[in-house]
Amino acid sequence: MNTNRFLAAGIMVMAVGRAILAFAAAPEVRNVKAMQQYPWGKVCISFEVVGDIDASAGSGDAPILVVTAKDKTTGKLYGEVSSLESYLTGDTGMTAGRHRVIWDTATQGLTINSANVVFTVAYGDGVYIVVDLSSGANSSSYPASYLYGVPSEGWTDTYKTTKLVLKRMLPGTYKMQNTSNVTLTKPFYIGVFEVTQKQYSLVMGSNPSNFKGDSLPVQFVSYNTIRGSSNGAKWPASSAVDSTSFMGKLRARTGLDFDLPTEAQWEYACRAGTTTTYYWGNSMNGDYAWYFNNSSRTTHKVGTKTPNAWGLYDMSGNVWEWCLDWYGTLAYGTDPKGPSSGSGRVLRGGSWNLFGADALGADTCTSSHRYYYLGWEREADDGGYGFRLVGTMSE
Repeated sequence: MNTNRFLAAGIMVMAVGRAILAFAAAPEVRNVKAMQQYPWGKVCISFEVVGDIDASAGSGDAPILVVTAKDKTTGKLYGEVSSLESYLTGDTGMTAGRHRVIWDTATQGLTINSANVVFTVAYGDGVYIVVDLSSGANSSSYPASYLYGVPSEGWTDTYKTTKLVLKRMLPGTYKMQNTSNVTLTKPFYIGVFEVTQKQYSLVMGSNPSNFKGDSLPVQFVSYNTIRGSSNGAKWPASSAVDSTSFMGKLRARTGLDFDLPTEAQWEYACRAGTTTTYYWGNSMNGDYAWYFNNSSRTTHKVGTKTPNAWGLYDMSGNVWEWCLDWYGTLAYGTDPKGPSSGSGRVLRGGSWNLFGADALGADTCTSSHRYYYLGWEREADDGGYGFRLVGTMSE
């Protein structure tokens, strides 16, 4: 995939053609105009492409058109839509000239009625949210921004330490455990990497891990520490979290709805469209995962193995990852939330130090393997538990 496509321009809603954001000499997006359209709940957006984006893209997947809405004053991210979705209609092509699209925000479930909203038009390889944590645990807010495609320099250590990066997953249907259909009807963002020790400490002010390292995955964190033992323990009856928990602090400082993934979201993201035992094939390959046979009995820096087809790292191995669901009978169907009650919460992905039936731990790193522990537990013989984030847009 070509990682150097990033063309964007934007204006304030109801404004007339004043560009506030522009990148790349040629081709580029210019003269963006946005206006609410009757019936209210739709936004008409026109823009000009100078140069042929297709011709400049090089090899790899074709870039997609993305429109985003952000409050200029507060920084709130209202939402975004891509040309892969039915909410965006019209001329979503990439050729030079004028283009006009309609964003059906009402049908998408978004309310955008502020004169301070900035609409951004961009072409990119993917849509990412980046949260800047550098102001630390005493900060009142963490700014969030969009990124359209992997940076030209790749995912540097900044994105593994002082910034969080999550990639957008489109809705879809797959066979969970390769047996029964699960349909996810809403897009969601999921962490490109497992949450690291530096990221965790910048939010919580502490680091519980025993293998120390800023870009190592955080470990020895319980479900209750991540979500809270009061409101945070009530899933699936409630998605609320305790204010003192990791998710509580992150939500309050970003205005975004961060959480753990449901088990269905986790496997969907892990498989990345595959039906094989692992997301790379039917036998273990140490190029993709840190597991018992290649870990040297320790965790490792996130993002050093080959990612899955959707650009997510360490979905197998390194540390176990908490999911929202109670452990029990698998829940299939549409947007499943798992059993209504239970005694342990689901863990997925396997770890660096867990023996399995094959004596090397490889079988615990499959896309379908499930494990569980009690919500208050944070450690075990396999080296502790970590997590990755899921995010949705605030409405």
